[in-house]
Amino acid sequence: MEERRMKLRYGLTLATALTLSLGACASGGGGGSSAPQTGSSMSGANVLAQGESPRDDDFTEAAEDALNDIGPDMSDADALPLYQAAAAAAQQAIDADPTNPKAYLLAAQASLGLDDYETAARMLDEAERLRPIYELETERIRETAWIEKYQEAAPLVNAGEYEESIAVFEQANAIYKERPEVMLTLGQVYSQTGQYDEAVENYQSAQAIINSERTELMDSATAASWREQGADLPVLIAQTLVQAEQYDEAATALGDLLAEDPENVAYLRTLGSTLVAMDQPDSAQVVFNRILEIDGLPSSDYYQVGIGLYQAEDYVQAADAFQQAATASVNDRDALEMWSRSLIAAYPTGEDAPEPPAGTLEEVVEATDRWMELDPNNRNAFLIKAQTANRMGDGATASELVGQIEGFQVSMDNLQLQRSSQGGGLVVGALTNVSATEGSTATIEVTFYDAAGGVIGVEEVMVQIPAAETQAQFRVDLETDAYVGGFSYEIRL
Repeated sequence: MEERRMKLRYGLTLATALTLSLGACASGGGGGSSAPQTGSSMSGANVLAQGESPRDDDFTEAAEDALNDIGPDMSDADALPLYQAAAAAAQQAIDADPTNPKAYLLAAQASLGLDDYETAARMLDEAERLRPIYELETERIRETAWIEKYQEAAPLVNAGEYEESIAVFEQANAIYKERPEVMLTLGQVYSQTGQYDEAVENYQSAQAIINSERTELMDSATAASWREQGADLPVLIAQTLVQAEQYDEAATALGDLLAEDPENVAYLRTLGSTLVAMDQPDSAQVVFNRILEIDGLPSSDYYQVGIGLYQAEDYVQAADAFQQAATASVNDRDALEMWSRSLIAAYPTGEDAPEPPAGTLEEVVEATDRWMELDPNNRNAFLIKAQTANRMGDGATASELVGQIEGFQVSMDNLQLQRSSQGGGLVVGALTNVSATEGSTATIEVTFYDAAGGVIGVEEVMVQIPAAETQAQFRVDLETDAYVGGFSYEIRL
């Protein structure tokens, strides 16, 4: 199945997105004269109210002294008691005079040093409420802290430590909410961990920023990056609403999108899947049929429509969709498998089962022949063809196929091609040991094809044979800018 896209690429794009966004962030909010242009408050600084005057007392002076004693080369262990002392003194200043904005500003600075970003955010909020002109200073404090947390999260995402990265990203979100990059990445990470409600919330927050006038205040590179990412958000939000089981909201969002772009295949496909989830198969079928009427789509689009129809138990239409996918990409192994399976599901065996229309069984043979050519160690393909041959009265062919199944030393299971819309793809699957020597090595050579069947790459992976009747998982990646239409493999023992 085609991989969902929000700059996600095989589980590594979260890190890539971080790198790109950090570059934009540095250009917009780093040092130098460009910093005042990063925030909406900066553009209106001439109208910010003065508010309460900052005032010094013994407590604010003690907090300032502690903060000033922290040098740039001081170790964390040595700095910790000074930050703690500054936080305690600042709190005493607040208790003594709750209207003194300087006390809150010092408390925020101490809290940042203690890695307590939630408290720091609250203290900055109060300092700005009491003295709005402080925003000239706090804007930079907030964005700098945001950048630091963003950079801290990058290696966690790289290592796949998503839950740990969420905690860090949330700290960044707490301190600064005027940029969408953290929200976009949090949405991805929350989706990775199955926390779809939180993902939707972050995507929608990012969308609100990107669609606001704030984008126009950013430098041109950052604004362009925001707009590019924002273009993907409407359908991504709808897809995530489906995953969050907020079906009514998803259908409404998709309806609004289709009103503006009625032939958008991504919107139609997601709406069809949403209607299936809402137990409205007839409405889903209407939507999927609209897609099937569009000529020249890539095989992945027809395949996704087939999956939706299959889930709606409309197996005849699903077979047609998978056949179109296998026509669009002649070596689309996944489509060929599902074409075969859909026909078998549509016309099962049994006393009360209807007789399949003329030519249907021959169609199953055509699909399985093409499937087996690409996937020569798949027992399911041989079994489906054997059953079909038997239904056609060809017992000799059925027996021959069963014999071939019994001769397998290893079989291939759970194969799937995952494409990237940016080009390239990966094949995942499981090698099952039938009768091979445990501990020996199998070489799996995967050939990747374009839509017309031309070879665009060949990659190998070595797999250690597991115990009998157990599986060894594997994956094979192909990095290319070309669209991957399909694949085949060869196993060498």
